[in-house]
Order: sequence, then structure tokens, then C-alpha cells
Amino acid sequence: MAHIPVHECAQCQKKYVQRKWVCSNCKSTEFHLTEVPGEGTVFTHTTIHVSSSEFAHLAPYTVALVELADGLRVTGRVTGKVEINDQVTCVSNEENLYVFDRVEKAAG
Repeated sequence: MAHIPVHECAQCQKKYVQRKWVCSNCKSTEFHLTEVPGEGTVFTHTTIHVSSSEFAHLAPYTVALVELADGLRVTGRVTGKVEINDQVTCVSNEENLYVFDRVEKAAG
């Protein structure tokens, strides 16, 4: 499982996926880079059939907004089919291009 890099406020520990200059929670300007586990839940998703030339070789492909355990949301490509509320795990993170796999539910 790949981890997701986040910017954490040095004063109140609020985390952001995108780099911030001022914390929206406490107005601090000091941050440090940390990581959170790349496991989360599909919040929403869409399938791209016509893509930019950069990603045309992948079409059709699914992009999902994934809600991580601590409430952060990150967008990434998902291998295979997913539904809202499916559990996923980040399997690749190269230059903040995240790829997620669906976590198979255990037979119960």
C-alpha cells in the first residue's frame, strides 16, 4: 500500500492534501510534510471514455474521489469497477498521480 503525502499544520495538526500557505483552522503559516495511509472509501466516481492525449492509452478508465480515514479526500484512477462506498487502497503514487485498487470484501 502506498501512502499519501499531506501537509500538516505545525500548530493545530490539521492536514491538507494540497500545499497551503495559511492554515484555515488556526491561521498558522508553519507546515511540515507527513504521510497518511492510502486506504479509503469511494466517495464518488466517473468513467472517462474520451481523454486527453496524455491518458488516451488508458481509456476507458475510472477516476474516483476517495475519502481517506481522517476525512481528507484525494482524486485518483481506480483499476477495475467500483461503486460508491467501496473500500480502496492506494497501490501507486508517482508525482501525486494516485492509483487505487478495490479491496475485496471477505466472504462472511
